[in-house]
Amino acid sequence: MKKIWLFNFAITFVLILSACGTPGPVSTPTPFNTPIGAPTNTPSAVGAANPCLGAPAPAKWNHIVVLMFENKNYHEVIGPAPYITNLANKCATSTNWKDADTKVNGTSDGEYDSKPSYATLTNGLSPSAHGLTDDTYSATTDVDNIYSQLNAAGKSFKDYYEGGAGGCGVRFSGDYHDPIRYYTNIASICDAHDVPLSTFMTDVNNGDLPDFSFILPTNKHNMHDNSVASGDAFAQSILDPMLNSQAYAKGDVAIFFVWDEDSPVPNVLLAPSIATGTKITVSTGNPISHFSALRTWEEMLGLPLLGDTNQAPSLLPFFGKP
Repeated sequence: MKKIWLFNFAITFVLILSACGTPGPVSTPTPFNTPIGAPTNTPSAVGAANPCLGAPAPAKWNHIVVLMFENKNYHEVIGPAPYITNLANKCATSTNWKDADTKVNGTSDGEYDSKPSYATLTNGLSPSAHGLTDDTYSATTDVDNIYSQLNAAGKSFKDYYEGGAGGCGVRFSGDYHDPIRYYTNIASICDAHDVPLSTFMTDVNNGDLPDFSFILPTNKHNMHDNSVASGDAFAQSILDPMLNSQAYAKGDVAIFFVWDEDSPVPNVLLAPSIATGTKITVSTGNPISHFSALRTWEEMLGLPLLGDTNQAPSLLPFFGKP
């Protein structure tokens, strides 16, 4: 009798399990290094709150965004400016970045103002070589530059200036900072690639972010004529929408936030593949400088190295390994 009862109990138990079904798989959190752009429900998803995660670097960098500010040394910004300091702590920065007063080999080339540094950033030569040695608006040069390289390679590029529509003839406060206007060898196409800053996020959100973007606020916003606190707030108004965009989440955008002069110049490098808290240093050799920035942009976009940039340390290793 006992055996029959046990048999009936076993049959009943099996039938109950069958009716309930088998348990589904247990969900697990998305891993930290999920490829950028993949769906994720974790709080570490890339965005303005977490711009640099040490995620896998892309096989190919498709977009460079350069934001330029003015006339502050590193310790006037990193520390006193809370938003920018937070970005530097979360992403990558160098405490000893040299402006165009310093040649690629670390020796002095002179004492220059803003325009010479913007020129060096875009042509890879010291001011004594490229010839733009002061802030005279009308001064130009015919040396090779990243814009002519991009044009020859069929890549898209825009300088986004904070002013009205109209291209290279539009004047604005700090217009001598707009490097696309310096070069006579691209003068015929300048207007098509010099556009208002108000169109930047429209391009980003429409999937039209160029391969190379240069963002140029006026002197009222770039710390030239306004306070560090005011510039800090303006930087957030520019960067947070970009960092929260789908374009940035794809992982193939590198952002260079750099000041023009007063070595060591403030700087923050941002990309999802950068490890949080990266300190950019070189143990020996030539210093990190504006030459390094141009070299890295060219390496990312597959362009030949201009001027003296082949002697500068590359910043590419700090953006993670593909």
